Amino acid sequence: MEFSGSSSKILKARSKGAQAGNNPDPNLAIECSDVWIDEMRYRMAVAFLSSTWEKCSAELSKLFSALKNAECNRRNRVKELLIKAIQRQERLWLGLPSTIQPVLKDLIEWPMERKIVEEDVQTSIRARAQSILKEETEHKKASETKSKSNGLSGIDQNEGNFELSSPLVSNLMTNAKVIEKRSGLIGAWKVTLGVVTSDNFLQLFELPSNSKMQPGSAPEVAFQNLIPPVIVPTLEIMRAGGVKFPCTKHWFDNLIPSESIALPNSMVSFKDDKMPIFEISETVLTSGASKMFTKTLNRKIMFRAVTRQEAEDFVNTLKGAE
Repeated sequence: MEFSGSSSKILKARSKGAQAGNNPDPNLAIECSDVWIDEMRYRMAVAFLSSTWEKCSAELSKLFSALKNAECNRRNRVKELLIKAIQRQERLWLGLPSTIQPVLKDLIEWPMERKIVEEDVQTSIRARAQSILKEETEHKKASETKSKSNGLSGIDQNEGNFELSSPLVSNLMTNAKVIEKRSGLIGAWKVTLGVVTSDNFLQLFELPSNSKMQPGSAPEVAFQNLIPPVIVPTLEIMRAGGVKFPCTKHWFDNLIPSESIALPNSMVSFKDDKMPIFEISETVLTSGASKMFTKTLNRKIMFRAVTRQEAEDFVNTLKGAE
């Protein structure tokens, strides 16, 4: 993580020159990145892949079972049709008993027990899998002879089975809370997941409208609502018309923060002494044509917690990261 752009040391060094009274110097506004965002996306990508693989494995098992049943039914039906065909030929060509009788005997004695059929099908599948594995091994050896790079060359990615814990237990995060936010004086209050990171950022995630989350809800539940459910095509779905791909949204769209506030460039204050409402004023660098008039601008965002105590605890965390 030290080589991926962590900016906590830079922020702390520059924040020492801030003016007294927690008022950030406009000239101290800096552009920096948050390592927790990269780590969070990696963890959720692995977790989403694991969930997808589990559900796909279950559907593949059902598919193999359906194929076995279909193969058993097909062989039984073929057997019945062949027996009827041979019996009819026997009636028509009574002059060929020496040919008909051995064939009819072999068809009647053809084993159709389910166990035998499944073993036969399983042997065919195993033989094909070994053939594919052999081809992949030969291809891998050819690729390894061409590649001379170091690093991850000795790691077999095909055997990877990674299971990571939630990003909310990461050492790069200091606090998380489901609160309400409002931009401007007339904007509507929106339920938001706020995450304070060790790189001195406040990351805000917009919760989907169908999540039905309320202020004060568990951050773990809110974070799970940022990820859509895994939809694996089943036989019933495919018969009904299938799953339409590609979707208009990616599964990770809600994992992109709607707002990233650099706390060393910000000032946190309560609106009054009783209400659980506080305001963050951040000094940000201007862009575009605005650079011709001023180097920095102030943006203000209001937040509301459920109780005054919760608001004070969250504000203390924010001020400790300044």
